[in-house]
Amino acid sequence: MNSPVQRFTFRSFLILIRYPVTLAVTFSAFAAAVVYSGTISLSLAIPVLGIFLLAAGASALNQYSEWPYDERMERTRNRPIPLRLINTSEALRYAAMLIIGGALLLLYFSNGTCFALGMLNILWYNGLYTWLKRKTAFAVVPGALTGAIPVLMGWRAAGGRITDPGALFLAFFIFIWQMPHFWLLMLKYGEDYRKAGFPVLTDLFNELQMKRLVMAWLIASSCASLLLVGFGLLHLRMIGYSILALNLLLLSLLFTQLFLVTTIRFRLVFITANLFMLLVLLGLVADSLLK
Repeated sequence: MNSPVQRFTFRSFLILIRYPVTLAVTFSAFAAAVVYSGTISLSLAIPVLGIFLLAAGASALNQYSEWPYDERMERTRNRPIPLRLINTSEALRYAAMLIIGGALLLLYFSNGTCFALGMLNILWYNGLYTWLKRKTAFAVVPGALTGAIPVLMGWRAAGGRITDPGALFLAFFIFIWQMPHFWLLMLKYGEDYRKAGFPVLTDLFNELQMKRLVMAWLIASSCASLLLVGFGLLHLRMIGYSILALNLLLLSLLFTQLFLVTTIRFRLVFITANLFMLLVLLGLVADSLLK
């Protein structure tokens, strides 16, 4: 597809790089770096920028490769390529520039491990995961690793080792948290994915079973957040109690939405789940700076 660009604006570019996801990935890497180092240092600015550019490029590359599927789905048909706001060649050029820029920053201003993890993440996301999505509804399980790897990159950029128990558990926590998000998307947009030709879990489980699956993973991510203290990632009681309170609010609200109301307010559920993760990471950052 190489039709002429009509109105490709900065807002279109932000949608191409899926800026909410890109910012979330970058912030998780930044939080991991601060948790390890206990300080916010200017020396982290360039590695964090490199991670942002890689995440942005990976998202642009994903939209380049999946635009025919995006065009069939109500949820994604308003992305820049399906709307013909940008052609595929331009999208690929943006993706390449972002990925190369991010890779060079990590290679020259961080370390080889961060660079290697970044390259692995792009290959995992735009290679294995994108291919698996068309083969199995359970592709989200290995796909969730793409959200956990940036945590290891941030930890390593600050000087830690990716084999440190704290780094591995923080990455595990991010991995676990992503699962109910994926299942919620499937619960809401299952028919949309099916029309686009993707295998969907709603073909295997009924609505009640899907809700139970979501709730089980929410409880797992909640328990994981409470175990952060056991891995030396939380020290201050005030922040620990705050995270406990957040868990109680999260589980109460989501249990109500999934099982006690007739119509799920998906926007409220997604905002709550995402806000929970943001506040937990902010709590970890505050704890590391104040301890």
